[in-house]
Amino acid sequence: MRRLPSLLALINVAALSACTAGPADPVHTAPETTSALIANRNLDVLFMIDNSSSMRLSQTNLLNNFPMFMDVLKNLPGGLPNIHVAVVSSDMGAGDGSVAGCSATGGDNGIFQYTARGTCTSTTLQNGATYISNVGGVANYTATDLSTVFSCIAALGDTGCGFEHQFASVLRALGADGQPAPAENQGFLRSDALLAIVMVTNEDDCSARSGIGLYDFNSNMSLTSALGPLSNYRCNEFGHVCDDARPPRMAPSNDVDATVTLQNCTSSECGGSLASVGEFAARIKALKAAPASEIVFAAITGPATPYTVHWKNPSIADTSCGQASCPWPEITHSCTAVDGSFADPAVRVAQAVNAFGANGFMSSICDPNYGTALQQIADRIGTLLAAGGGTGGGPGPIPSCATTGLGGGPGGGGGAGAGGSGSGGSAIGGTGGAATGADASTDGRGTGPGGGGCQVGGAGADASGIALAVMAFLLQARRRRRRARA
Repeated sequence: MRRLPSLLALINVAALSACTAGPADPVHTAPETTSALIANRNLDVLFMIDNSSSMRLSQTNLLNNFPMFMDVLKNLPGGLPNIHVAVVSSDMGAGDGSVAGCSATGGDNGIFQYTARGTCTSTTLQNGATYISNVGGVANYTATDLSTVFSCIAALGDTGCGFEHQFASVLRALGADGQPAPAENQGFLRSDALLAIVMVTNEDDCSARSGIGLYDFNSNMSLTSALGPLSNYRCNEFGHVCDDARPPRMAPSNDVDATVTLQNCTSSECGGSLASVGEFAARIKALKAAPASEIVFAAITGPATPYTVHWKNPSIADTSCGQASCPWPEITHSCTAVDGSFADPAVRVAQAVNAFGANGFMSSICDPNYGTALQQIADRIGTLLAAGGGTGGGPGPIPSCATTGLGGGPGGGGGAGAGGSGSGGSAIGGTGGAATGADASTDGRGTGPGGGGCQVGGAGADASGIALAVMAFLLQARRRRRRARA
C-alpha cells in the first residue's frame, strides 16, 4: 500500500472536480452603491405578503397591527423617516398553467400591489403611484395616516398560486435577479436608503431553479412518478434535506396513518430543485454597499420545527405503488393559531433570516398578535438608522448553481455522507448542481446559509461516492498489473 498517498491525491482531485464540474453560472460581484447615511434618514420597506389559500386570517392580523410598526418609526429621533413602503405578493405562477390558481406567465411577476382591496374603495394614492411615499413630510397620498393606505393595498386575499415563490418575488420586485425591476417598481429602491424586507407567509419558499420542471402535473401525478403526486410536498422533498437525506415520500409499510419526525432540516441548496438560499441572501446583500449595517430582513412565518411528515389517502386513485391505494405524503403544520390559521415549517425562510445575523428577525405567524414582532422589527430599523450605515464591509460574491435536468424515480437515497456510496433514486438528473466559491463541499452537503454542496449524476452520486469509485478503479488496475507481471 505504499502508493496509497498517490491514490488519495487522485481521490481528492476527483472530489474537487465533482464540485466544480458542470456549466456553473459566473460568480457575480456586488454593484456599486451608496451607503445609507443617518443624515438623509431614508428608509425603503418592502412587505412580501403570501396570498395563497389559508392566508386571509394572517393578513388580517398584519393589517390590524401594522399601526404599531408605524408608531415606533414615528417616535424615532427626528420623527418618521423619509419612508417608502411597497407590497408584493408571493405569486409568481408555476408550471404550464395546468396548476389551479397558478399561471404560466409569472403570476404577479414581482410587480407592486397598489390597488384598493377588500372593503376599501380608494387607496388615496396619487395617480400613477405604485407604492407609498412620505419624504420630508410630503406624502403621495391624501389619507390621514400611512397605515390606512397600507391596509387598503395589503389585503391581497388568498387566491394566489399555492406554490409560493417568496424569494423569487422579492428578487424580481427589487431587480435583484439580474434583470431590471418592473417598470411599476422603478423609483422605490434608493441607493442611499436603509432597506427593510418583511415576509409574511405560512409556507416555506418554493422558488424553483432555472430549468427545473418541478411543477409538472401532466406526466407526474402518481406516488411513484419522478416528482411524486400532485401536492406541495414536492417543495419539501426536492427543497429540503434532513440529516443529509430527503424527506421520505413512501409511507412506512404503506401505512396511511404513519408519521415520521425529522431532525436537522435545511435547504438542499444546489443539490435540490429549488433556488439556493445562499444565492438569494447574497443577491439581497448586493443591493447595498455595506449590507451588514443597511439591510433588515424579517419573516413572520411558520417555525422551522417540529418537522413531521404524515400520510393521507391519495387525492386521486393511485395504485402505482403496487397496493390497492398508495398513501401520499404531507408535511404536518409546525404551528396552529387560536383562530385556526396554521403554518408549515419554513426551513428555507429561516435559513435566509439567519444569513442576516443580528439584522435577521423571525417570529411565528401563529402568534395571536403580530404587534410585538412588528415593533421589534421597527426597533431594529431605528437602531440601524441611528448608527448611520456604511459599516461592516461590503457584500461578497453571488454563488450560483449549475443547471440540472429532471429524471429518475422516486427513490429513497442520494446525497451520501462522507463514507457513503451516493446511490439512490434521485429525481435530479443531468450533471447535478455545483455550488461555486468556497461554500462548495466535497461530500455533497451544504455548509450553511451561504453554502450548498454539489451533486453530480442522475443517481444522486456525490463526491464521496465518486471518490470510492475512483479508488476501486485504481485498485483493480493495480491488481491487473500485478497479475500481468506474475
